[in-house]
Amino acid sequence: MTRLSAAIAWIAALSIASGCLIDTLEPDVGEPRAGLCEPVDSNPDKAVSWENDLMPLIKRSNGNGGCSCHLPTNSRTSGIEIGGLDLSTYDKTMRGGKQAPAGKIVVAGDPCQSALLTKVTPAPPFGGRMPSDGPPYFTPAEQALLSDWIAEGAHDN
Repeated sequence: MTRLSAAIAWIAALSIASGCLIDTLEPDVGEPRAGLCEPVDSNPDKAVSWENDLMPLIKRSNGNGGCSCHLPTNSRTSGIEIGGLDLSTYDKTMRGGKQAPAGKIVVAGDPCQSALLTKVTPAPPFGGRMPSDGPPYFTPAEQALLSDWIAEGAHDN
């Protein structure tokens, strides 16, 4: 072993022992979310409508916190092309996409297990947070609206 190799090994060992390198190897994954999702309707007196409450959020244009890359009418359809997820109608949404097929994209009655909700929260279980061109992202109130719709049974209303 050369002196240079020995010096590098000694510095690396010292750095690891002091915790310097350990911190730099940790992934940047966002805040812990365990226990933060409640699979209940936060406002049972108000029914959330797919068409009237959620579609306006989804249809917001690129750069405005919407999901328009999942709409075939948008000029940028990467969400459909790459992820296979078309959010243009209730039926197409419920079919899901490549990462979250039917039965996983929306789990009626259980927002915490629904990829459609978890992907718009700060620490999604797979891939990046949506919309991919955010911020802006869905606000906490908009996330709650989506969560409530799923908790209510994710009806086509």
